Amino acid sequence: MLGRKSTILLALGLFWVSSVSAQKLGYINSEVILNEFEEFREAQSKLEVEGKRIQDQYYAMAGRLDSLQQEYERQKFIMTEANRKAKETEIKSLSDQLRQFQVEKLGPQGEIYQKQQQIAAPILDKINKAIKKVGLDYGYDFIFDTVQGNILYAKDSYDLTNVVLNELRKGGAK
Repeated sequence: MLGRKSTILLALGLFWVSSVSAQKLGYINSEVILNEFEEFREAQSKLEVEGKRIQDQYYAMAGRLDSLQQEYERQKFIMTEANRKAKETEIKSLSDQLRQFQVEKLGPQGEIYQKQQQIAAPILDKINKAIKKVGLDYGYDFIFDTVQGNILYAKDSYDLTNVVLNELRKGGAK
């Protein structure tokens, strides 16, 4: 009885080993692809310019608020009650505007995030199509991304990063 179970387990083990060895694996380095892919670099430049513009607006508003608060602190003891209340209202209003600006422009669902998604989505889709095309054209069963940390060891001969970059440069993943 034990011999029969051992034979079945051995047969299943051999079947598993033969099916695993028949699979073709490859990997890419998505960081290299993103850094080398011209479309992505251009999009990153546009996003950086937009981000700097919004950041400059934020710093200007924050600087104005800081100046108002310093002015208020210096002069609050010599101001009339009406002027003090008006300055406090102005400071609170600008502080509220600054918080609103942060949410609308810099927050998790803000303008910068939305622009990033809008610009990056078609590029990432193109990269994914190129990866799929390389996988199909070259007969790979799996392609992994080394940046995600999913591979502990891999032979260099399986690195498809340059093949995917070439496919993107040829425009074959449209």
